[in-house]
Order: sequence, then structure tokens, then C-alpha cells
Amino acid sequence: MTDEINSTEITSEPAEYTSSCDTIEYGFDEESWLEGYDAYYKLYRRRRTIGFVVLFLVLALLFVQQVVMDPTYGVGWTCLAICLAIALVYALAPAYEKRNVRRALPAIQNDRYVLKIYPNKITVRTILPEEDSQYLEPDEFGNLKPYPEIPETTIDLTDKTLKTAETDKMFAVYTKYTQCIIPKGNISEEQLERLRKISRA
Repeated sequence: MTDEINSTEITSEPAEYTSSCDTIEYGFDEESWLEGYDAYYKLYRRRRTIGFVVLFLVLALLFVQQVVMDPTYGVGWTCLAICLAIALVYALAPAYEKRNVRRALPAIQNDRYVLKIYPNKITVRTILPEEDSQYLEPDEFGNLKPYPEIPETTIDLTDKTLKTAETDKMFAVYTKYTQCIIPKGNISEEQLERLRKISRA
């Protein structure tokens, strides 16, 4: 694993490629995306989640002490229940979110992505499947028209918050608010090495 990340929106497209590996097209792989979500959670959110769980469990222990000393202390019982409930919500949130991610993945299973590498940034463009009618909507005359294109994502390679993760199935580049997950089955070893190199630069 490497450290460093950021994200914004795309602008123009300068012709600054240095090799054929600077344009990478890849598709969807559910297992890679789920592994990518796990890595994102560990890098950006796990420590914060653990901190909140510990905090509310400590508060709960303080209220336990109060109600043991005075079992009629109604406010203490209420606060104890609230602290335990909040700790439980924080503890279960990652599993709940991952379940929602898994449910959403079938909607993008036919999408493809074009990643381009520039000296100081990476851009990722989503290509929607043309044959899929779910991406069409009627205009005022009832004619079907495509939805607007999904804006390109730009990852600034100089951003100090940039992070990367790698497993047997995927290579990912993250910012706090953006995930770029690339299944290894879709790219060559040369392209993978290029990604490793630019994310460590």
C-alpha cells in the first residue's frame, strides 16, 4: 500500500502522454469493487468509527456507574440506553453500507471506464452502455434522449491526502471523497506497473 490522494472535475485534455500505458480502458468486476470499498473504509474511516464506538462505550460505563449507585436515576438509564444504541449504530454501519454498495453494483455492471494519466493527475471517464434503455429519458415531445454524460473525475497526484491500495484482484486510487477501483484482470502488467509508479511519484 502507498500513501497520497485528491479529486475534482475534468477540464480540457492536454496531449501529454508518455507511453501507450497512459490510456487504460477497463470494465466492472464486483469482487474488485467490494475489495476496493473495504480498502477505502480501512484507509479513511475505520479509525474514526472505532474512536466513536469507544467514546460512547466509555460514556455508557459512566452511566452504568451512576445507575448502580442509584437504580432510581431515570435520566441515567435513558442516557445509558442512548450511548449503547449510538455505539451499536457506529459498529454496524460499515456492514450496512457495504450491503448497500453490493445492492447498487448491478446497475453499473455494463459500464466501462477510460483512465488517462498525465504528469500530475489522473482522469477517469465513465462510458455508459448505449444499448441499455435505462439510460434514456423522454423529452418534452416524448422522444427518448440519453442522460447527460457523467462528469469526468480528476485525481490530483500531488495532493497530500492521496492513498492507494492493492490486492490480488484490484488496484485502487482514492481521495477522501473519490474511489477509482481498477480490476487487475482488465489491465496488463505494464499498465499496472505504470499505475504503481505514478501513484508513488
